[in-house]
This record gives sequence, structure tokens and C-alpha cells, in this order.
Amino acid sequence: MTTHAHARHAQPIGIASRLLLTTLGAAGLVAGAFLPWTRDIKGVDLEWRAVYHSSSASTTDSVLSIGGGAVLLGLLAVLGLAERSGWLTRVAGALGVIGVVLVIVNVERSTDHGLQWGLWVALAGSILCLAAGMSAMRETARTTTRAVRDE
Repeated sequence: MTTHAHARHAQPIGIASRLLLTTLGAAGLVAGAFLPWTRDIKGVDLEWRAVYHSSSASTTDSVLSIGGGAVLLGLLAVLGLAERSGWLTRVAGALGVIGVVLVIVNVERSTDHGLQWGLWVALAGSILCLAAGMSAMRETARTTTRAVRDE
């Protein structure tokens, strides 16, 4: 008769790196939302039209702005720490990268195409969140086999 034992444990360095990358990425997304993105317009004042239309304007509703979406993605990334596989943090990072790239494309298509550093901070935060989700806690399994004699 043979018995099998499975031992699972997580690497402490993986947990620390995921926590650090997620925290820095979420901070980058949230801080970038309150910094100027283009034409001295802060992310929380930039309309959603900046994602799909080359002429963007400012808005007074911060919740329905590009910066509001960046803050929401930062919170979603932090919430992803509660889940072991890190898929929620990866999704937040990927959506952040896609959103920032769409804003960059449409700002560059416009007549006044000046990109400011709030946009780059949000992009860096999105990339850090994506990296944090990929460095999620992986379990290492060790299988030991032991033969037992029948008497």
C-alpha cells in the first residue's frame, strides 16, 4: 500500500513583492488621477470623451471623468489582494493600460497634443498593477510517496 502526502506553502518573497507592487501601482493610479493629463486639465476634470474622441473637454463631475475611472481601478487593484490568484489586480492593471493608451492616441490626434506627467504616472501605476497580478501567490506542491509494508 502506498500513501501520498501533499504539502503546500507560499513563498514569502512572492507575497511581499505582490503587496509592494500592488500598493505602488494603486498609488500611481490614484495620484495620477489628480495630476494634469493634457492642456493643464487634471484627470478628474477630463471627460470620458478623451478615450474615443480627439477633442476632449473638462467636466465638473469627477466621478464620471477619466480620473474617476483611474481611482476606481486603483481601488479594484487593492481589492484584488484579497484573492489568491491575483486576477482582479491583473484586470485592473490591464484596463488601466488600455485606457491610458486610448487617451494618448486621441490626444496625439488632436490639434493641441501635449501630454503631461499625470498621464504617465497613471500608466506606470497600471503597469505596476499588471506586474503585481502576475506575481500572484503561487503554491509549490511537494508530493512525498511512502511505501507501507503489509504484514
